[in-house]
Amino acid sequence: MFLLIIALLVCQFYALSQNAGGKHLELQQFLNNTETYNQDQLSRQIPATESYGGKCGFGLMSQIHERWTKYTDEQKKQLRSILEPTIMQSDTIIGKFHIYFDTSGINTPAMLDLNSDRIEGTWRQYVDSVGKYLNYTWNYFTDTLGYDSPPFQTGNNYYNIFIEELYTTFNPLYGETVFQESDLYGNYNPPRYTSYIRIDNDFKDLKSEGMAGLSVTCAHEFHHAFQLGSYGYRGNDIYFYEITSTWMEDVLFPDVNDYLQYLKTSLGYPKGQFLYPDVSFTSQSWMVSYSRGIWGKYIQKKYSPQVMRNAWNYFRQKPALNAMDDALADVGSSFRKSFLEWTIWNNNTGPISDTVLYYDDGKYFPQMKSNASITYFSEMRAFSDSLENLSSIYQPVCLLSSPSDNCNSNPQMMVIVTNLNSSVPSGSNVAFNYELSPVGGGDFKQLSNGIFTRLNVPDPENWFSQESIPSIISEILVFPNPFKTQNLKPLIFRLPPTTKEHVNLSIFTSSMDKIIQLDINVVSQNFEPYISWDGHDESGRLISTGIYFYVLTLNDKDYIGKFAVIKE
Repeated sequence: MFLLIIALLVCQFYALSQNAGGKHLELQQFLNNTETYNQDQLSRQIPATESYGGKCGFGLMSQIHERWTKYTDEQKKQLRSILEPTIMQSDTIIGKFHIYFDTSGINTPAMLDLNSDRIEGTWRQYVDSVGKYLNYTWNYFTDTLGYDSPPFQTGNNYYNIFIEELYTTFNPLYGETVFQESDLYGNYNPPRYTSYIRIDNDFKDLKSEGMAGLSVTCAHEFHHAFQLGSYGYRGNDIYFYEITSTWMEDVLFPDVNDYLQYLKTSLGYPKGQFLYPDVSFTSQSWMVSYSRGIWGKYIQKKYSPQVMRNAWNYFRQKPALNAMDDALADVGSSFRKSFLEWTIWNNNTGPISDTVLYYDDGKYFPQMKSNASITYFSEMRAFSDSLENLSSIYQPVCLLSSPSDNCNSNPQMMVIVTNLNSSVPSGSNVAFNYELSPVGGGDFKQLSNGIFTRLNVPDPENWFSQESIPSIISEILVFPNPFKTQNLKPLIFRLPPTTKEHVNLSIFTSSMDKIIQLDINVVSQNFEPYISWDGHDESGRLISTGIYFYVLTLNDKDYIGKFAVIKE
């Protein structure tokens, strides 16, 4: 009932907006008034504002489909009217697409200038851009990635696109792929549907404005059309549709990075998967589903994009988790094994993340939300928590050298506990207890640092713990070495454990001329302290190719070393 009240307030807000999103608004109001939302598929942890909505209307279409048989005849009639395409003033055919649009009024398309203002009279350029991006997307999906083409709606020889003003202040919609019962295609199980797409008319005031927003929306929405028309509809697997479509944005248009808005706030704080790692992988909440487009990025880099395509091929016969398991088995892995590795990838993000070993864009990702640190010193210690199925929790453990030590001066290890149970409903929560001990025995496992651990759960076959044990260094580790200035990445000085907030760094040429001296803040990522330097001398110039020496003062000790520089 609380969620319904919020939804009704949203509708009242929409009604005040002069930019109301046409038929999407009507659809939103209908769903709110008929309590269509399926709360059983949403995590109790996620606020209502992150459970519904988003830039894509696919989740709303799914909710309608799931409840279709429960609507009255009058409600079905109302829905059919809402889901019918908007009557537009003009149309054109570009390649495989029949594009409908207005040349006057609120729905008129327009390009944006450098100030993100509409350029009136540019509707033709905008329509041509829609055609260009959609045809590129079609060809990339079919020719490069090998997906099967979607069918056209009955009586059509082209895929229909409607350009409309979709933006509302409360729910900035990019586009939506529309289908209903009358679009049922063939006699498939799971059922397949033809569809059409509504797309925004200017992408003004959105996270990715203008052509950037248009391009990724073409990739996102049109893959929904492929999913529905060529692979089938399964209502319990909507998260898989959104994971794939969000990932596809970055496959086709890697420079836009619109998906980052679902990983972190404008201030860099974690969102989505990085805020809710303990929410089930199968959750239908839109924020989490969009953010898990990085699952596709993991699969793409670890194996190939064809693994995701093969999962969709298997999806024709079995649900998403089983389909992904089969596709991963084809490359010598499994869903469970890959999920565990993915949790490690998600703990290796941030400014100095290894973009060779992990995500290519990982330096732009936030760091994973973790629990407050607990301490351990040579005696039994435990912590308890609970996890939804197919989710993880990140628990830092401070390894003390003596009872009087504190976490600031000692290394920490990250304990990742994962519930791998895929046979229970999404959001099923189970309690666990994790123990650390100086002695083993029984079902304890011994870590490489000599600590024994045990995970106590009712179904141990479905649980796993991974411990990221920090490497302790006694000297300074400098990387990358050689330092290539054209990469625009800083030079990192990895430090021994320290409680200091600042260190003094001096850089010298090979002839021992001092080029800069700095007092630098110490940063800690994954409990490993470091400082960074951008390679500029005291005059603000990038240093030249050569060998350089450094003197770094830390913990009342001077560390001396050298590094190479290549300036290209």
